[in-house]
Amino acid sequence: MAREKGSYGQMISTLCFAGVGLFLIAEVALTESDPARVAAMSFCAVLSLAGALRFQIAAVARWFRGSEETA
Repeated sequence: MAREKGSYGQMISTLCFAGVGLFLIAEVALTESDPARVAAMSFCAVLSLAGALRFQIAAVARWFRGSEETA
């Protein structure tokens, strides 16, 4: 499986997703006595980090399906 170079837009989006996810994790660590807010921010942090890993997740999904295509 050859590594493909992404566009600048993809790299910027990945950094934004990762930055927001890490920021939300830090906010969750500092938030006290509001379980609903902690749950909502944790959920959003997980989704943001999944967005940052979207290409790796797609590669794993292709691997599980046994597909040979790399696009």
